Amino acid sequence: MESEKLLVWEPIHEADNQFSRFNNELLFVEMHYQKDFTLVFEDANHTKKYIFTYKQPESRPNAVITFRLFDETARPDIENLISRVGKQREEDGLDKLTYEPTFYKVLNSSFLSWYDNIFPARVQLQPMAEHHLYISSDYIIDVLSEHDPFVKVDVQT
Repeated sequence: MESEKLLVWEPIHEADNQFSRFNNELLFVEMHYQKDFTLVFEDANHTKKYIFTYKQPESRPNAVITFRLFDETARPDIENLISRVGKQREEDGLDKLTYEPTFYKVLNSSFLSWYDNIFPARVQLQPMAEHHLYISSDYIIDVLSEHDPFVKVDVQT
C-alpha cells in the first residue's frame, strides 16, 4: 500500500478560514454523537464557534463510519506527514502555504485500512469512505465518513 498522504482541506467557507496550528489555532470544545455526529471548536479569541455536523443519512444507521480522538502528543507521525504536504506542493508547482493547516483529508489512510481489516464489509457497504483529520490546539481527531460535514459558524456574544 502507498504511504499516507495529507491533502489540505478547507471545510470552512469564510474569509478568515485559514486556521493555523500555531498562529490561529482552533480549540476543541465538545463532541456529540446521538443521531448526528458533531464536533465543536472555538477560535482562540473565543469569538466564534465552529460546529461540524455529520448528518445521519436516511439510508444508513450511523452518521460516520467511526472516529478516534488523540492527545496531540500521541501522534508523533503527524509532523512527518505535514512536512510532506509542503514538499508535495513545491513539487507540484503550487504556492508555499503561509500557514500550518488545521484540516486535512488523508489519502491511503492507515486508519481506514485498519478499520477494513476488522470490518471488511465496509468496502461494499460504504465504498466512498474518506478520512478527515482535524488538528486542534490539544487534540487530533480522525473521522471516517462517506460525506463532508455541514459547518455552521456561531458568533459568540
